[in-house]
Amino acid sequence: MLDLNRLLLFIAILSPVVVLVRTARRAALNRAWQLAAFLVLGVTGLAWLALPHLAGYVGGGAWFVLLFLPAVGLRKEAELVNAERYGAARRVIGALRWIHPARALRDEFLFLRAMEAAQNGATEEAAQLLHDLRGDTRAALQVVAQSFRIRGDWAGLIGWCRGSLPQVTLGREPMVLPLYFRGLGETGALDDLVLQVVGQAPRLLASPQHQGTFDASVLAMLAFTGRVEALAHLLKTRFARMPAETKEFWIGTSELAAGATGAGHQRLAALQNKTRNALLRADTATRFRPGQAARVELTPTTEATVRRFEKNLATRRRSVLAPESSLPTFAVAAIIVLNVAMFLLETKLGGSTNYGTLHRLGALEPSAVLARHEYWRLGAALFLHYGVLHLFVNSYALYVLGPTLESSLGSFRFAVCYLVAGLGSSAGVVALWRLGWTRADLLVGASGAVMGIVGAWAGLLLRHHRLPMARRRLVTIGAIVVMQTFFDFLTPQISMAAHLCGLVSGLAIGLLLAPQQEAW
Repeated sequence: MLDLNRLLLFIAILSPVVVLVRTARRAALNRAWQLAAFLVLGVTGLAWLALPHLAGYVGGGAWFVLLFLPAVGLRKEAELVNAERYGAARRVIGALRWIHPARALRDEFLFLRAMEAAQNGATEEAAQLLHDLRGDTRAALQVVAQSFRIRGDWAGLIGWCRGSLPQVTLGREPMVLPLYFRGLGETGALDDLVLQVVGQAPRLLASPQHQGTFDASVLAMLAFTGRVEALAHLLKTRFARMPAETKEFWIGTSELAAGATGAGHQRLAALQNKTRNALLRADTATRFRPGQAARVELTPTTEATVRRFEKNLATRRRSVLAPESSLPTFAVAAIIVLNVAMFLLETKLGGSTNYGTLHRLGALEPSAVLARHEYWRLGAALFLHYGVLHLFVNSYALYVLGPTLESSLGSFRFAVCYLVAGLGSSAGVVALWRLGWTRADLLVGASGAVMGIVGAWAGLLLRHHRLPMARRRLVTIGAIVVMQTFFDFLTPQISMAAHLCGLVSGLAIGLLLAPQQEAW
């Protein structure tokens, strides 16, 4: 049976090591994360020396507080900022300030407070807070850009951006880009807007952390070029947390650009009468100025570019390096449900730790496969688990790793990859047992297939190694594999053979099924 203390100890060591590896190249920008990682390792090491039988619980607790919660919180804050829900984002950062050793969180807190004040109509307070934040802070560019935005000085924003933002790279604050793109749309520089968004798309899509920035950039382009249906779909699928009033503003803007003047004005007039958001009310007022109701006319080249971009948005999966969603996708959800259903069946028929029950339901027994030709056990064992902790660990790993790969491969290919890697894991164990290289007499669990997902990720990254961050992610995967192997070596109850065979099978199928990266 799995030892929870040892499992947590493994997490408390692996996770900080992965963080240190991923932040090594940009150490100056990630001091807080590195400090948090060293704190987790230090606490875990001291606990191991003083109370080895509780070290996993202590280290796991430190990992949860210092690394897991901040990571989840910052991701949540980014989603809220992209949805312009500054008050909710400020509350998230306010909570994180107590548990994460980053001075930048204080600046972020004040910045969000300023934006919340602007939405509430306290323009002078917002301007003063932003002025106080100018200087050598990580959010300096964002602060200056939002100062222009609050004043409605879009021309000034564009001039400043062109002198401050790199034209061929993302720069150190990519979150400023959507505001720049909006400025181009507000001033009618539509050809430049489309060219800039399309040019930055590959770089933004290369990293999961820039997905929100990409979506916000596309939102601006679709709105100002009058793509009402595509914009509505984007708002529904990628901006679920955006307030309904803000969505109405962007749809109304797109309707005006498309020439639907009556519908656009009616929608925006209703919005202006009911909204309490001062920024949104001011933005809506600008739509009634002369010239704002005219249908936009794009050059043939720009029109063709927008159409191609729309087609890619409608047919593409996410970048092979980035997730479509943090929520379980169809195949991942189906596999987790099937695992839980089989676990309930195990419990009903005698218990998930009852060897007789596991045998009847299809546990992997190399002798039965070879002597009695019970090949069905190769697949059945992937959906059985020994105890609730075993089920939880494998389901959680699938929940974390699966959606990203499924979004890149598609549900059917992902399911094929998962099953083939799992079958490869089971077949490899049987072969090694036959050669006398492993003594596993009875195995259950999805961990071989889950390691196949890691291998498939490596295969995709190898096929697309020229993309930004691909090599960095390969290093991260290498660290995961090394630590998993080390953990398997220290835990006799876990089959190293199953994990390694699943990893190799997943790598092969990932190389085979890796999709072509879309050209934007």
